[in-house]
Amino acid sequence: MTTLYCACCGRPFVRTSARGPAPIYCSQDCRLQMAIRRRAWSDRVSRDRTATRQTVERHEVEPAPFGRLPAAAGGQRTAATWR
Repeated sequence: MTTLYCACCGRPFVRTSARGPAPIYCSQDCRLQMAIRRRAWSDRVSRDRTATRQTVERHEVEPAPFGRLPAAAGGQRTAATWR
């Protein structure tokens, strides 16, 4: 048959049947290990998204201080003097 390489551990394995889609893992252990990793990765991504969302919401409430004109300027830019 055809020699394939496991997407989990990289070991070569032989495809036992030409019917259906090609397997990507060499064993049930690798299949379970990848399911665990996918769960851990998706949990981490959801935590990162939550932290990013909280940061964005905080900045929407309190905009960053740079880019503002001082209150004493009355919203007008002052002329720059060059020497």
